[in-house]
Amino acid sequence: MMLRPKLAQRALQVLVALAALVTLISARVVMSAREELSTAQQLLAANDRDAAIVHLRRAARWYAPLSPYHVQALTRLAEIGQAAERAGEAEIALSAYRAVRGAILATRSTYVPERARLEAANRRIAALMAKQPAPGVDAGKSEKQLLDEHLALLTPIPGPNVFWSCVLLLGFVCWVASAFALSVRAIDEEDRWVAREWKRWGGMIAFGFSLFVLGMLLV
Repeated sequence: MMLRPKLAQRALQVLVALAALVTLISARVVMSAREELSTAQQLLAANDRDAAIVHLRRAARWYAPLSPYHVQALTRLAEIGQAAERAGEAEIALSAYRAVRGAILATRSTYVPERARLEAANRRIAALMAKQPAPGVDAGKSEKQLLDEHLALLTPIPGPNVFWSCVLLLGFVCWVASAFALSVRAIDEEDRWVAREWKRWGGMIAFGFSLFVLGMLLV
């Protein structure tokens, strides 16, 4: 069944608005990552590695698929860590590797981006921590034992609760689909509200939004 001209026009307007919103958000993410990366490069040129690591971590957290900037930031952090290790600067190396780990975990969702980089950072953090003076509770343990224990603590990847993630996604789909249906079904050809449709789809919008918020809180 063909949509009436006005309904088809509203449907097109909704789709265009959604596409524009996604484009704006993506542009914001990419531009922010580029700005943070540029700031970090200036700080590195001034030999301020501590501040540069902070901005590189921020750049890496502005993750967007196909964006090159978060990858460049992660690569630069790994290079700082490796150079610091060679120079015997364990604290700087740990700071850089932890920035890699923190940035990647901050961008995880139902999958973990850049997993190989995360695993490499975990190994270097564990190796560096194993060489630190051991507390009394670990006295007598070999460096290999300490490395294995640190790596065991770093390896599990905390993730969102699958059930509440599904609730969140269901709520979002219900919310958006109901808003679309409201714009199509609850206004007649004379641009007057249709009370029955307004109540139906308005209630579905409220229900979907409630599920979305609940999922956000418990995920």
